[in-house]
Amino acid sequence: MGLHVRQVVAGGLERALTRNGALLMTTLFVASVLQSAFVWVLATTYVPLGMAGAAAPSGAPAPGTTLPTVVSATAALLGGITGGVLTIPIQIVAVRTLVDDGRDRLPELLVFRRLGWTTLRYFVATLLRLLAIFALTFAGVIAVFLGTIAVVAVLPQSLRTALTGSAYTPLLFVPALVVVLLPVAFVQLSFSFVGQELAVRDATVPTAFVRSWRVVAGNRLRLGAAVVVPYGINLGFSLLIGEFVPEATFRSPVALLGQTALALESSVVSILILGITSQAWIQLTGVDGPLEDYWAGSPDGPDPDGEGSATAD
Repeated sequence: MGLHVRQVVAGGLERALTRNGALLMTTLFVASVLQSAFVWVLATTYVPLGMAGAAAPSGAPAPGTTLPTVVSATAALLGGITGGVLTIPIQIVAVRTLVDDGRDRLPELLVFRRLGWTTLRYFVATLLRLLAIFALTFAGVIAVFLGTIAVVAVLPQSLRTALTGSAYTPLLFVPALVVVLLPVAFVQLSFSFVGQELAVRDATVPTAFVRSWRVVAGNRLRLGAAVVVPYGINLGFSLLIGEFVPEATFRSPVALLGQTALALESSVVSILILGITSQAWIQLTGVDGPLEDYWAGSPDGPDPDGEGSATAD
């Protein structure tokens, strides 16, 4: 049985727009700001002054100057990855809370149950998903680049000039965006339920990916329709912030303010998306709250292979 998009969206928003949802949004925002500040500090760190009379090694930055761009960018990247230690436990609790549907209460079991191991697995799964998306994006860009060269090589010179100078030139980017974004969207949707499998069913990382793939099979378009609006809002807001601070470098305080605004918007949208995807997962697997009863009655849950059908019409 397929997903009911309207029911999934309505149910997900209803669970996310509650007292617990607001608490999760606030907590995720604070953690995201702390992570952004940590990354910003790493990227703008100055070289210590050093010992009096001691000369800087040849090729090393002079004392009192900022770190080289390559070094600060690498430190910021590593800081951003490790900063997930702050946000991942919040995401786990958010998934459990939105599946449990406690609304105005947050049982301790949702917060502390196997949180350490689940955080480690969630972190590994997040890295694997990011690597897959990066690889697909890189391959798509290469394919577009090589395809453009091949097409330009066979076109007559007059047609090349007409295409590059016409008002329809921007439309040529549409096929390129499809080539790059379609595989990424496919993978993103296929693994939308990895978080639920890890946080609720205590699955291992490989099992979580396999179960998510099986559960979402045949419902990718419906699931995409359910989350396209919040993802669109997230993308649009990011572009808007980029327009407001186009000249801000990473070391600028303006960039930190922009990151704070993005963190606020992203925290709200992330919980809304988790609410929608959790509702879709519930509908397709039949796993629902209260999770205290679910865990006590059947640790592995019904349909451990993740092939359950929807339970609501």
